[in-house]
Amino acid sequence: MLNRDVESAVLVVVLLVVGALSWWLTLRPVLEPDPTRFDALPERLNGWQSVEIEMDEGVSEMLAADHNVQRAYLHPQRYVVFFYLGYYGTRRGGTPEHTPDVCYPAQGWEILSAMDRSVGGDEGFDVREFVLEKDGERRLVHYWYRTSHATGITSTARLRLQHFWGRLTANRGDGALVRLSTLIEADDVEDARSRLYGLDVAFEHAVEDAWKTADAEPALSPTG
Repeated sequence: MLNRDVESAVLVVVLLVVGALSWWLTLRPVLEPDPTRFDALPERLNGWQSVEIEMDEGVSEMLAADHNVQRAYLHPQRYVVFFYLGYYGTRRGGTPEHTPDVCYPAQGWEILSAMDRSVGGDEGFDVREFVLEKDGERRLVHYWYRTSHATGITSTARLRLQHFWGRLTANRGDGALVRLSTLIEADDVEDARSRLYGLDVAFEHAVEDAWKTADAEPALSPTG
């Protein structure tokens, strides 16, 4: 009987603490960086020249991001790498509603393989890699999530933990999905992978710099 009373008391205390913490987070003003700064990502990167790709309004509404950047980067040897960044502010939970592991199958792509890979050497970061196939065409995809204080996040569970930590320490829980994809030609996955490896780190540095710029003049607004 005593043990049950102790367990009940501990449960009540935990619920009170969680409730108080949730209320405190709700009342704190939210840091709102300017997401349009991501439009200033380099149009030319490591010899690749970009072309803006207009996003369909229906796709934009489905993604429900606060800001989208979508480009094709062209190499002089006629290779193409598609780049997408979706920024999600704290009010949207910092997490995409439609993640790549759900979106690609919904669009008819079969995920032939999925794994985490490390890029950039000892001081690099992780990316999630997909090999996709649809109607005889194969593509290689690398994507990762990042926040103001962490990158190389390859699962939404880890992303939500980072958001929680960000809300506790910095009044923010914003995040972004960064995705690169390229065609696998002649079943040469390694060749496609080398193209993405060459741009993964360059894009990460560019996004990090743009994030710092967006943070330079943040706005505070009340939650709710």
